[in-house]
Formats: sequence, structure tokens, C-alpha cells
Amino acid sequence: MQRLQAEVDGLRRAQRGRAVIEQAKGLLVGRLGCTPDEAFTHLSQISQRSNMRVAEVAAGLLGIAAPMPEPTAPVTDDEVFQPDRYVRRATTCTTESGEAAPAVSLLPEEITARYHLTCAALGSADDPTCLAELAWSEGLRQLGVTAVLFGVLEPDGAVRLVSTYGLPKGLASAWQRVPSNLNVAFLRAVRDGRPLWIDRKRAEELGFELLGAGDLRACLPLRDNNRTFGVASVLWAEGTPPEADSRAYVAAIAEACGRRLSQLLRQGGAAPVVSPAAHWVEAVLETLPGSFALLAPVRDDEGRVVDFRFDRCSPEAMDAAGRTAEQICGRRMLDLHPYATTNGIFQGYVQALETGEPFHLPPTATSVMTSHGRLPVVLSSRASRFGDGLLAHWRYHDDEQRMAAHLERLQRAADAGWSEWDFVTGETTWSAQTYRILYRDPARGPVKLSALPRYVAPEEAASLTAAIHRLTRAGEPFDVTLPLHRGGEASSVRIVADPVTAHDGRVVAVHAALHRIGTLPDGASEAPADEQPPRRASDPR
Repeated sequence: MQRLQAEVDGLRRAQRGRAVIEQAKGLLVGRLGCTPDEAFTHLSQISQRSNMRVAEVAAGLLGIAAPMPEPTAPVTDDEVFQPDRYVRRATTCTTESGEAAPAVSLLPEEITARYHLTCAALGSADDPTCLAELAWSEGLRQLGVTAVLFGVLEPDGAVRLVSTYGLPKGLASAWQRVPSNLNVAFLRAVRDGRPLWIDRKRAEELGFELLGAGDLRACLPLRDNNRTFGVASVLWAEGTPPEADSRAYVAAIAEACGRRLSQLLRQGGAAPVVSPAAHWVEAVLETLPGSFALLAPVRDDEGRVVDFRFDRCSPEAMDAAGRTAEQICGRRMLDLHPYATTNGIFQGYVQALETGEPFHLPPTATSVMTSHGRLPVVLSSRASRFGDGLLAHWRYHDDEQRMAAHLERLQRAADAGWSEWDFVTGETTWSAQTYRILYRDPARGPVKLSALPRYVAPEEAASLTAAIHRLTRAGEPFDVTLPLHRGGEASSVRIVADPVTAHDGRVVAVHAALHRIGTLPDGASEAPADEQPPRRASDPR
């Protein structure tokens, strides 16, 4: 997996510059009348002479301000392809003491070249969360930028951060959603629809709250079809406001990021769709026990759902591999659980998202991959559409099944069972051992509470009837030992019963335990516990 991931990362890096290289080859073919292979050879020659990557050379050629001269006569490569003529790098200067000074500002054509490379990198992004890092590493780092963040506008005017780089994780989490009533600099840019360049001193004068450290920042609205749908904020730790060329460049990078973000958020319509992961969803997830998550769909260029991303998780969320909520959030479902494509979960999630019909997977035996190998588990899952995503719940039943098996063995060893009579739903539930104690065929189901006296000796039936009457009417528990009138041999059974009362004192259910005292009669057979599941009957009275 690590080898394949490294290979994929390398291919992605190569893909980012491929479009720029192809454009540069086309430019050379048109200007010089050479073949595409010859054009690439020329780019390679410049790359070797200038000690620059081919993609940087191509971007430099595309960024030339003046058109290349048309050759009037056959010339050699050395006469046409001079690195100093077509590709210039920002030079460094030295101070009076001989120390290297900071690099000078990018030349205009280098700014254009860097812009082409950045757009190529942004085009390879398949998830909004990586846009800020790409914008910084490919386009803004050279300007001394220390942090980048992108947010999308929610229906109530708040801004939700979808991509950050350079901000401490705790700070980014605390400001995940910025309400519209706060006096925050980038909210002003969203409301006004105009770029805002502001330093910390001016922000304090205006009473603006600044997100993150740094003396200078640019807040730039992101637009789609002439409608503001988000904001970009670019931070500098210190320094003076950039010159006009650099400001235009930063604005162009933000616009390119906005176009890509709009494409990634688009759900097949004409406008970007904002995820419903608002602050109150996090508050709800915080109160839910067990494993819950808000899933965001990951789509390909044609709009098909190819994966889901864990956008938010409940605090107790955990998968079979032992990963916690913090380790799950932000990851893709099929990266963590590739088995989801074979057990019906992924297909069910997609169908729930597309049709709006809730998905339910009953407890199902499957397997998951862990650091110790393949692990068999029993898993159930539910999912319902929530905005443009899914609210999902999953549960592992292995512990419950083990506990049920342990309880069943204890009941058989102690010759004890349990019974429940629910007067609200009308259901009666008996354990398998209760059927054995009372010598009743499980196929016939349990009996009403009022019919229980016929299972004891006739002389004791009246006292058990009276005890049941006091239990159901007055809520008095009882603990009695009575002779059984079943099985053809004398034996006794101890019955301990407790009432379950409502707030008004009314008895709504009875929970009882039965213990047989003595041995089973000869010839009595007992079916295995796992073949005699609890049975239910209506009207326990």
C-alpha cells in the first residue's frame, strides 16, 4: 500500500505539469514549425541548461510577455533556445556584509509561469481539503505567505472553512464555522463582494477579529456565475503590502482556486452545493452514543459517487480496526474499509443518497482488514440522506453475541431462566431455559402471566394467583418457591418477579427469573440452547 501510494503521488505530481508542457509544445510547434517530439526535445535542452524542471521551463515559455520572433532562415537550436532569453529566474542579491538577501519579487513573466503551474496543480485536486496546501506550495510560498484558508458561504450567511493550510489544527477546528454576526475580516469581504487587504493595526482600529497569527492578510471573495459563494484568506506573518503585480497575482490564484472549489462542490447543477455540516450537526453528534458519522460524497468528473469522506464523527465512533473518531475524520471510507464494496454497504449508501430512501443492513457476518490481518466481525449499519451527504451509523455485534452466549451457558449450568411480560406492547419474551424449566415446547411460544399458575401444583395455584394479582395491581414484588406440576416427577421452582412502573405508579411490565430446584426426570430431553431462541407472544395478561 505504501509503495502504491508513493507511485500514485508521483503520478499526480507529473500530471500537474502535463497540461503546461503540452501547451508549451503546441506553442513551439506553431511558432517554429517543428514536430511535437522536437518541441519536447527543445524543452528538455532548456531544462538541462537552466537546471529547471521541464514543467517550469514550459510555464516560463507560456509566460513570455512579448511574442517569440518568427525565424526568417534556418537557425540552430543554440540561436533560438537561449535559456536566459526565454526563461528567467528571480535572482538573489547580497547585502554590504556579503550575506544573501531575500529573493526579489517575481518578474511579471515568471508570475505568469507560476500561475500556469499552480492552475495545473489545482486541476489535479480531487478534494477541497487539499486546495489550500496546493495553493501555498505551488503558487504563494514564493511571496512569503504563511497560511491559506478557503471557506464557503452557508445559507444563513455564515462561512464554513473547507480547506486550510498553515493554521494550527486547534484554531482551524475552533473556527470551523464562523457565524455571520461576528466582525471578522473575511466576512466583510464576503458581504461587500470586494477584496480586502488589511494589516493587524488597521484591523484593530476597525474592530475586526483576525483568524490566525500574522500582520497582513488578503481576504478575497470567491465567485461562481457572478455570485459570491465563498472566500479566500491569504496570510503573511510580517512585511509590507505587496506591489500591484503581486496583488494581481494573488487575486488570480484565488480566482483559480475558487473555480476548482466550485467544480468540486458542484453536484450536477449550475451552482455549488454547500455541505450541511453546520455547527448544530456537530452538537447533535456530540450527544450520540456509539458510532455515528456525517459522510460527504466524493464524485468523479461525471458526477458519479466513487467514495464517501468522513466529514464529522461522534466522539465514541470507532471501527473494527480500533481507529478513533479523530483518526477517521477526513479519511475516505473505501480507503479505510475496502470491504464495503463487497458486503453491500457502499452500494446501499449510494442508493440512499440518490433516492432518499434510508439504508439498513441487519447484523451481517463480514470481515475487515486490521494491522493483524483479516478480522471476522458481525456488523450492522444504517444511513439516511442528510442534505447532500449521509448520516450513517454502524455497530459491531460481536461483544453482544459473546455476552448472549455466556448468559445462555450460565442459565443452563444453573438451571435458571428469565421471562418478561410487557403490558404496553403486549409482548412476552422467554429465554430458552425457561421453556426447559416449565417443560413447554418452544414452538408453542410463551404464555400469559395470568396462565402461569397452571404450571405449579394445584394446591399452590391459588397462592401464586394472589401473588400475581398483588404484583400487577399494587406493584408488590414476590419471591416464592412452589412445587411444579409438570414432567411427571415432583420438583420445585423458585420464581422471583419484580414490577416495572411508570411515573404514575402504574405497572407496565413484569420481569421475572425462574430457578428449578431438583433434577430433570429420566428421559426428559433438552434441545441445544442455540436451537431454541426466545419466543414472543401477545397479550401477556
